[in-house]
Parts: sequence; structure tokens; C-alpha cells
Amino acid sequence: MTAALLAHPWRTYLRWMLTTVVATLIVVAAVHVFIDPLGVFGAPRIVGLNASKPYLDHHRELARWQAAQRVCASAGIFGNSRAEIGFDPENPVFHARGLDAFNHAIAGSGAELAYRQLRWLQAAGCMPKTIVLGVEFIDFLGGSSPTPLQTPALDPAPRRDARFVAEAVVSLSGLRDAVNTLFLQHARYPATVAERGFSPLYNYLGEVEQNGHYALFRQRAEESARYWLRKPPRLLPLEGGISADQQQVEAFVDLATAAGSTVHLVIYPYHAQFRLLLERLGLGGLFADWKRMLASIAERHSGGAVTVWDFSGITPETLEAIPSAGDRRTHLRYYWESGHFKKELGDRAMARILGNPVDFGVQLRGETIDAWVAEDRRSVQALLATPGPLQAEVDDIVARTRQK
Repeated sequence: MTAALLAHPWRTYLRWMLTTVVATLIVVAAVHVFIDPLGVFGAPRIVGLNASKPYLDHHRELARWQAAQRVCASAGIFGNSRAEIGFDPENPVFHARGLDAFNHAIAGSGAELAYRQLRWLQAAGCMPKTIVLGVEFIDFLGGSSPTPLQTPALDPAPRRDARFVAEAVVSLSGLRDAVNTLFLQHARYPATVAERGFSPLYNYLGEVEQNGHYALFRQRAEESARYWLRKPPRLLPLEGGISADQQQVEAFVDLATAAGSTVHLVIYPYHAQFRLLLERLGLGGLFADWKRMLASIAERHSGGAVTVWDFSGITPETLEAIPSAGDRRTHLRYYWESGHFKKELGDRAMARILGNPVDFGVQLRGETIDAWVAEDRRSVQALLATPGPLQAEVDDIVARTRQK
């Protein structure tokens, strides 16, 4: 009798604990779904509450895919972080041509993810008719060997499955994301991603105010030089044949053109510092060969279904002067640092791609490619031979990198 009486309070306590845990999880999940930090549930965007979504480092493929499905845009932007923060899908040039655009680009990704994303879009009946694919020279550097491409059956689109719910919804990290989203609405320089996939990099405005553009350029250049020197100086595998990245770009182009889409392959508008650094490290010839490779891909598709645009040349835009060390007041018009350009320059590039008379960039064609890459490289070499702050900075970066 006494034991039974003692056991009853424990049962009551356990029921209370279980009820509390379940209720807490339900509340956490409800808050997460309502705030929707990743934008995967399609919750209404309320100004001052959750209209601005944080730029998160997890479940990015799922978040971008869910947003892409909802928009089902007629124009698609693909690539890495350069495209993600430089090409604005809300650029009026799209609307002027009767297109609505979505930015599928994700930082740290390449042609492999772009190809998968395109297959997901095709399976969902959302294949864009106008496609812009940013291609990255550094991805090709090293000539990695190709592997069999994944089939749709083995690589379905990301889903909101039980694992996602456990990791991102009914979890402390999910609650943290929701709370951070609330605070983000009132941040001065928030790190956000827009509804159509564009990341404006507002948080870098704070970086510039605190450290200046020079520090961003210098850090990026030093990191790039170290990384490039670690990679074998070749574009093709040692065993011959094409590289994995070339295979993926060609598969992307083949899939898109077979569906009747037009593809614009884009060489990003790297800052002149980036180009001088490549040349000084002995990679200028490979960069020229890479451009020829891209032009040959386009040439295999008749009727202008595939074009290649080179925005990496030495131009007034790419020569934008880097502020001096310690200058925290100057905000550049076109660049964050040598590898990442602002939407102001991305807008000019996109206008040229879509037919506006903008004096920026060159379309690479089979009959003129050799003349262009030779002229382009001469411009880089001439600039490198001209004494000045840019040349001196590049030489200092290379010297320090080789010493380490």
C-alpha cells in the first residue's frame, strides 16, 4: 500500500515532464515554422518580424531549392559566391525582356551543384529558358579526374524530411535561428539572403567601416595565392581526357540546350589585382587556355544557344583603385575585394549579356578567341610591368606567399 502511494507521485511527475517536453518541442517548432529562418515553409514575410532572412551556413541547398520551386522562374542564375552576391535577379534588365529571374548560386559550390539543381528544376517542370552560369577558373585548376554523373533516381531534390525537422526545427539550433531572425530585422548591416536567392552582402559594409577595403583585398589575395600554389598547374587530368569540372559544365549545357534553353557562360569580372596575381604566379597561360576551352564548348552548339562572356579583362571597371591601408571611409563602387564584385558591376555585366549596349565585357567566339586571349594577356602583362601601387602590392603578396 505504501509503495503504491509512493509510486503515484512519480507517475504524475513523469507525465508532467513528458507533457512539458512535448509542449516545448511543439512551441519551438511552431515558432520556427512561423518565423521560417530558412524560408522553407513559405511563411508570410512580415516587415519587422521575419521579412529579412538570415544568411545561414546550413541546409542551404534545401532552402534555395524550396524558394526556387515557389518562384519557378523563367531565368536562372547559377554559380558560386561571386554569382550569389554579384548577380541580382531583380535587375530591371530581366523584366524588360519579359523574364523573372531566380539566383540559384550558392557559395562554395561549382558546376556539379549547378547541374544537379538544373535536373531538379527540370523534374519539377521549372526549367528556366534563359540561363546564366558563372564558371570559375580556380575550380578547373588541378584537372581533377571525372566520375560518373549522378542519375536523378540517385540524387533527388532536397526534401523537408524527418532529419531536417530534427536538425533545424525541433532543436536548439532551430530556435537560435528563429531568434537571430528576429534580431536581424533591426540590424544595421545584416547578413541576409533575399527571396529570390540574392545575397547583397550588407554585412561587408560593416567590415569596410571597421577595417577598410584594403584589408579585405589583402586578405583575399593572400588566401588565393596560397590556395592556387597548392593546386597542380594544369587543366586536364594526368591520365588524359577532360576534367571533372569540364564534364559537369558540358553536362549542364547539354541538359539545358536539349530542353530548348539558352545558356550564357560567364567568366566573372575579377578585379585587375586578381589577374595580375594569376600572371605573376605563372597561371596566365592556363587562364587563356581555359577561355579557349569554354569557347569550344559553345562552338559545339549551333544557333547561338550557348554564348561565352568574358568580363575579366583589364577595363576601367576592373581597375577600380584599391583604397590605401587604414582608409575606412572609402566605399568602392564595384568591388568588395578582388574576387567578389558588387551588384553594381554585376548589373552592367547582366545588361551586356542580355543585349543592352553596355561597353563592358567581350563575347568569346571561335573565330576570334585566339586574338582576344592574346590581346587580353598582353594587357595584363603590360600592367604588371608598369610600376605603381597595384603592381607593387601584387609583387609583395607573391614574395611573402612564396616565403611561407
